[in-house]
Amino acid sequence: MIEPHPELHGADDDDSRGPVYGERRRRALRIAVLVALGALLLPLVLSVYGTAHSAAQRACAVYVAQFDTDATGARVSFELFGRTGAGWQCYSVAASGSETLIAELGLLPGAPRPIDDDERDA
Repeated sequence: MIEPHPELHGADDDDSRGPVYGERRRRALRIAVLVALGALLLPLVLSVYGTAHSAAQRACAVYVAQFDTDATGARVSFELFGRTGAGWQCYSVAASGSETLIAELGLLPGAPRPIDDDERDA
């Protein structure tokens, strides 16, 4: 049988555990990784928030125009503890300043669906 070349075995005193770093260096490396991860994720989070907010505003304006013809405006807000959970809430704003919940738009609001005449009367 052919034995492998002795140089391919490696040294007997070879420590395969890798280098041992000090606690200070480990902490600095962890902080650098967390800062880099945050720098990668922050633009993504801000982009998703901005897109969801503008979609919620557009959908809310359509819902308020369909459901509350006396409203002077519309307002959206992101609520973590809404009735159906976290998501965008659509409010109509009356001339007196009072607000009425019109629709719960969800986490990532989409285009509003058309409303039939029989649903509007109900």
